[in-house]
Amino acid sequence: MRNPLDITDRNQLLALLSARDKATVTIDEESMRQSILARVRGQDRVVDDLVRLIRQQYAKVSRNRPVASILFLGPTGTGKTEMARAVAEHLYGDEAHMLRFDCSEFTGEEGKTRLIGTPTGYVGADRGGQLTRPMLNNPRRVVLFDEIEKAYAGVFDLFLSMLGEGRLTEQGSGRVADFTQSLIILTSNAEHEAIGRIQQQLHDPYEQIDAIKKHLRDSRVFRPEILGRFDRIHVFQPLPPDVMAEIAAIKVVNLAKQYELELAWVDPGLMYEALIASFKVADFGARELERIVDAMFAEAMIDARQQGASRVAINRDATGRPMVEVVAHRNASPKEAIRA
Repeated sequence: MRNPLDITDRNQLLALLSARDKATVTIDEESMRQSILARVRGQDRVVDDLVRLIRQQYAKVSRNRPVASILFLGPTGTGKTEMARAVAEHLYGDEAHMLRFDCSEFTGEEGKTRLIGTPTGYVGADRGGQLTRPMLNNPRRVVLFDEIEKAYAGVFDLFLSMLGEGRLTEQGSGRVADFTQSLIILTSNAEHEAIGRIQQQLHDPYEQIDAIKKHLRDSRVFRPEILGRFDRIHVFQPLPPDVMAEIAAIKVVNLAKQYELELAWVDPGLMYEALIASFKVADFGARELERIVDAMFAEAMIDARQQGASRVAINRDATGRPMVEVVAHRNASPKEAIRA
């Protein structure tokens, strides 16, 4: 007689391991909140509700749907994609665990096939789909579909199964990808001006969401059955000047890190210039601010690296352009570094 503990069926073993993983996940809400706020500014209400939802959903021992299915709406450059990255980094230790699809690349009929693989008998069937194969290898992910409104209509058919049942069958192999341990996030900037007006006119949150869903349905951005599968629809707000100033500072620090530099000081006048430039292209939000910061400070960072710097200050030269001052060198002794 077979020992009940002698598990030889691979699917049974995977199911037990999956259940074990789900049961052991706990979310520290405040820690996750602070982790996301360190990267995303100006969307505190979205962060609060999102973190609460994820903690509640992850606490469930048994699930037959994704941990959460979320739609981020709002103008470009307001932090939608960055928030998805921040969630992936906090939950899984590295934003590389986020599977991202730019839906502007899935506008043709072949988009659906690219995601779930080529049918048996066709060239490339053994490679699987760009969505299903990574999920088969590791189902614990954030799956992001950026600018979903640009995707081919057939791609939306996949969401009925993915969001509703937490599963998707790969063509060619016939294997079933599990989405019950993943977060599915879709972003869209479609109809953001009309949605902004809805928010100004309606203050009750339930009336807001109902009106937003009806508008998205009536404008044919989303089909009703897709809208009904979202756990949350979050609307991102345009970023005010004080928030843009915070983001500018973060982006300068991050730019320094990309050149393996620590930033000790940046002349406030230079930061003000970056903000003024960003306001001229305000419709493109924080994404355009990143390009401005890169254009303003990259050369100074390169100069610092060539001088062997590890820590720098950025001031203005006589012409008002950014000028780097080395505070500490990479090859400095500990005493020299402290003195600097």
